[in-house]
Amino acid sequence: MAYSEFTFNRLKKEYGIGQSDVFLFENVALTPLPPSQRLQDDIQEAKSTPLLSEKAKSEYIIAPIARELKRNNPHITVFSGYTLNIASDKGLSGTPDFMISAKQNIVELQSPIFCLFESKNRDPDEGFAQCAAEMYASRLFNQENNEPYETIYGAVTNAYEWVFLKLEENTVFIDKERYFLNDLPVILGILQFIISQYN
Repeated sequence: MAYSEFTFNRLKKEYGIGQSDVFLFENVALTPLPPSQRLQDDIQEAKSTPLLSEKAKSEYIIAPIARELKRNNPHITVFSGYTLNIASDKGLSGTPDFMISAKQNIVELQSPIFCLFESKNRDPDEGFAQCAAEMYASRLFNQENNEPYETIYGAVTNAYEWVFLKLEENTVFIDKERYFLNDLPVILGILQFIISQYN
């Protein structure tokens, strides 16, 4: 089954993965990270562009944010549009929008994958189960490649609104807090915090 077809009921039934709504970063000392001038220019340009599709939002807003993460963290690699099929489980297949590996400057997708972005055109809620399935597949991918990173983060976004998720043991924790593009330093601070867990 493709990731986009998953529901939380199916994740629970087939893989034992439950869900819980929490304030994900409630006890974390987050440091807002000001965007570079380059990213500010990219976002400003995006605001003057008609972003009426998931692809346009991904290209004009989400991808520049991912590139900023790479510039600030040369030790990671960001993959866009790479297939992630789990050979040991035919029910996990598809192409996450963005995946981040803790390996530096690699060409082929390699473990450990520790964070994914899933873009949606309208409401981020539409992508929660899909992102959760991709996070679970990423953990299996890591295990199959002897990189047992058990905690996987994810984000579902329509470019303007971001919701973060964390897979830990058999539960996907969905942040009750919503973050908005106008608070870009906070979003970058959260993403930097996630990356710092895997340095």
